[in-house]
Amino acid sequence: MTKFEQAIQQVNEGTLQAPSVNYQGKAVNYFAYQLSVHHFYLKLMAKGIGNRQIKLKDLKEYYGLKGKTASDVLIQFEALRERVLG
Repeated sequence: MTKFEQAIQQVNEGTLQAPSVNYQGKAVNYFAYQLSVHHFYLKLMAKGIGNRQIKLKDLKEYYGLKGKTASDVLIQFEALRERVLG
């Protein structure tokens, strides 16, 4: 089980409290927000644009993704995102 899946399970069980996220005055699922932000950063990395906020290694460890490049990981991440968000 990946760290991401563990976090979702812990929030569902009530052993972990996820931060609250609001968009235009409405509550947003924290994990949906997190997936969206990480998707944005992965798309930038796949185009060769680095950033200081997060590293590819961190995303691979957290979501349990495999691959050498951000482009390889992006394909797996998008499949994971579709599975989680539906």
